[in-house]
Amino acid sequence: MTNVFLFGTLCWPDLLDSVAGLTCPKPTHAVLKEYSVKWAKGQAFPAIHKSPGVIASGLLLQGCDDTVLARMDHYESGFGYKLDPVIVDTALGSISAMVYLPPDWVEQGENWVLSDWVSLHGLLALEASHEVMSSVGTVSPAEMAQRYPLILQRADARINANKKSSPASSSGLMRTDVQVHEHRHPYVNFFSVQEIDITVPRFDEKPSKPVTRAGFTGMDAAIVIPYDPIKDLLLLVEQFRVGPFLRGDMHPWMMEPIAGRVDVGEIPEQTAKREAFEEAGLHLSEVLKVHSGYASPGCTTEMFHIFVGIAELNLNSGILAGLNSEAEDIKGHVMTFDAFYDALENGRFPVSPLAVAGYWLALNRQELRKNF
Repeated sequence: MTNVFLFGTLCWPDLLDSVAGLTCPKPTHAVLKEYSVKWAKGQAFPAIHKSPGVIASGLLLQGCDDTVLARMDHYESGFGYKLDPVIVDTALGSISAMVYLPPDWVEQGENWVLSDWVSLHGLLALEASHEVMSSVGTVSPAEMAQRYPLILQRADARINANKKSSPASSSGLMRTDVQVHEHRHPYVNFFSVQEIDITVPRFDEKPSKPVTRAGFTGMDAAIVIPYDPIKDLLLLVEQFRVGPFLRGDMHPWMMEPIAGRVDVGEIPEQTAKREAFEEAGLHLSEVLKVHSGYASPGCTTEMFHIFVGIAELNLNSGILAGLNSEAEDIKGHVMTFDAFYDALENGRFPVSPLAVAGYWLALNRQELRKNF
């Protein structure tokens, strides 16, 4: 059994419950002398450092079992935090404990206040923690930490879905009408797969039997066709796509709109502008909403936000682009609207978000040409 002193985000009871699990000891108040808790400089988490004459206030978990230690280590050690022995003071006297000290690269920022962190980042961290902890024993803490930015994006998408749900169905049935028996994460990497055992009410109100369903867990994405209404030109990008390849398609290089994952804290319009610059070197003066909807609601969580973006284009605007950090290899193609629409009508662009944006552009093109 090990005593652990908590000073930071795990002092929030909701997050501690998620991370430490059912066998977590009841925390008690404790202090650690000669240490201070600060925001990690430029980061969204705290760190503790030696600081003469200062006292760090926190919580003490007395008698943590191996399960609790393994879960907390999974959550902390992948980011370089390591347990180190200290002496903490409690109402009953001094006691030996362990504390997660930060890696050497972490610099001290401003004074850290738990309530400030909860207000700014708590909901996202808590939602992300459920996926993080589902991978205990299946991936290493270092692998989990490497995937954490993607885990945050998936968590942000779930939060956004809760904030802005789809319109109510005509049946009146809701999420709360579904009974969840078990929830598993059999695969977590760049994307994740969730598997659930559920009972779903029937429209005829007859008794329902439990069923097992699986879903591909992606992120929200912004999708945009850059269009120049003055020259009547638009730009598409070409890149290798693993989906058609795995399906057995002999031509897995697809012509598509510009697209990218919505980063945490972004709105889709911002993502569209950022991706247009990253993938095509373009500055969009305006983005026009076409549609937001689920890509394939029977099997994936992905929400597509589709736009047409106003840009200045020339026939030589198509460039080679993409981020090396994401192994992107992207080629831009500029074409006239007439050439694009002829190809779309004749089935040469088998990408549904492209068709949605393309047909919207066909309906609104004349109006756009008048107004820009």
